[in-house]
Parts: sequence; C-alpha cells; structure tokens
Amino acid sequence: MPPLFSIIIPTYNRAALIVKTIESLINQTYKQFEIIVVDDGSTDNTEELVRPFVGENFRYIKKNNAERAAARNFGAERANGMYVNFFDSDDIALPIHLETAAQLISKQPDCAWFHLGYSWADTDGKVFRNVNHFKGLTLNNLIASGNPLSCNGVFIRKDILLANRFNETRALSASEDYELWCRLAARHPLYFSNTITSLVIDHDSRSVRTIHGEKLINRLELLIKFLEADRQTVEYFEQGFAKIKMDANSYIALHLANEPRYKLTSIKYLFKSLANSASLLSTKRFYATIKNILIKW
Repeated sequence: MPPLFSIIIPTYNRAALIVKTIESLINQTYKQFEIIVVDDGSTDNTEELVRPFVGENFRYIKKNNAERAAARNFGAERANGMYVNFFDSDDIALPIHLETAAQLISKQPDCAWFHLGYSWADTDGKVFRNVNHFKGLTLNNLIASGNPLSCNGVFIRKDILLANRFNETRALSASEDYELWCRLAARHPLYFSNTITSLVIDHDSRSVRTIHGEKLINRLELLIKFLEADRQTVEYFEQGFAKIKMDANSYIALHLANEPRYKLTSIKYLFKSLANSASLLSTKRFYATIKNILIKW
C-alpha cells in the first residue's frame, strides 16, 4: 500500500544539521510515510551521513545544484505518497507531526493543502515563539498580509502540487515558497491545525539572514512580477494584492535600513510600500524601519 505522506527534504551543505532532522522524522508516531532526501549538489559529507538511513521507505538522491525550488519539484515527481510535505534540513519534527496531519485529513478528506502549527527555537531547542494563533476555517485571507506559514507545516496533495509547481527561477530562491502559497490560496482553501508539530531552528546561516542589497531587491521584485503574471491570483486577492506588494516592498525597506549604504534605497522602498497601502502605518514593521533608518546614518 502506498504511503499517505512523502516527506521531501531538500538539502545543500547541511551535514552538521540534517541528521537531527532525519532522526526527528523517522521517530513519528504515525508510520505510513516515506522520506526522500534530495541533495542539491552538496560538497560536504552530507552523502556519507545520510546513506546509512537508506531503506525501503527512505531514499537519498543527489542531483546537480539548482536551488530549493528545483529540488522540491524533483522530489515531488518521485513521491509515492498522496500528500507531500517539504521539510527543511535544519529543522526538527515533533513526534506527532504526521499523526496531526492524518487527523486533519480525516476531518477534511478532500483538502488540497493544509498547514500545521510550529514554533521558533534556538540552536539548543529552546522555544522562543509559538505560531499557533490562527482563527477561522481557512488561512487564505492571511496570505495577503505576508507569509505566515512554515514550509515544514505545509502539506500539499501530490496531484495539486504537480499542477502548481514551485517556481524554479534561481533569483527567486527564499521567496519561492510564498509565491506558491499565493497561487495555491487563489485556487484552493487552506485548512489548518494550530497544534504545534515542528520547530524552526533559528541560526545565523538561515537564508533570511544571509541575503542583502541588490539580491534582496531583485528577489522580491521578481516575486511581485510572477504573481502579477498569474491572473487568477490577482483576481482572487483583488484589493488584497496591494497588501502583498506592500509587504514585499516594506520587507526590502526594513532589511536595507540596517546598512548605511542602502539607507536612501530603504527610504525609497518605504515610500513605495506606503503607496501600495497606507495600512503599513499601523504595523510594527513601519516603525522598526524608521528606527533602523535613523540609527547609524
């Protein structure tokens, strides 16, 4: 009998972290699953550490580097499960991760995709923030206000995913997940459970901390470009699409405000985001950006 879940772990040079991730996923209370590690061209000893896990329901596939979106699509094409879950190779699954997912499916048997609660934790596993405060039946309306989802918590039915793949444009990497969430939200209800089932580990090499300047601007402008090209997404969100653009532009402004050489560019994107939606004035991000612009000018 095919597994209910295929867990795809894309990885690149995370040998120091991936074993803990794998062990946390193997030790699930729910057993009807497979794991596919897609090594996106690692140059460290990832293969040496992962190979011992290979077995009937565990595959390790190494491919040429093409970034996470391509690795996720590659793994999904080879998945046997009805639902695909993409788990980052530096995070931790709690033992009830898949059991909680199976319970949600039993309540919403036709769901195309859904999301589970998660926590942020430090490298010692100490939790400093829980993300399990969602209300209502679906999360579709929240998508327009930024990306509230953890990739670890997202489960997508395989047939839906293969019809709506991750955008593999390399320069979009780190926003490829949000770009897909927006397209999926325009097409299918996003059900959820607030039960916390995974830990997102905050460390210095996370992509959100390692990209700056022109790359960040290019990435988020590409995000808007691709979403604007999808008529169904624009029509679904209607006025909410302005908030998507506001969020992207204010994110640029916030992160560039920390670097003296990008202060003027930060101001430019802050005004651009205000032009998208004046609701920015009521957010913490607006005042944090102003504060960062004024510090170390």
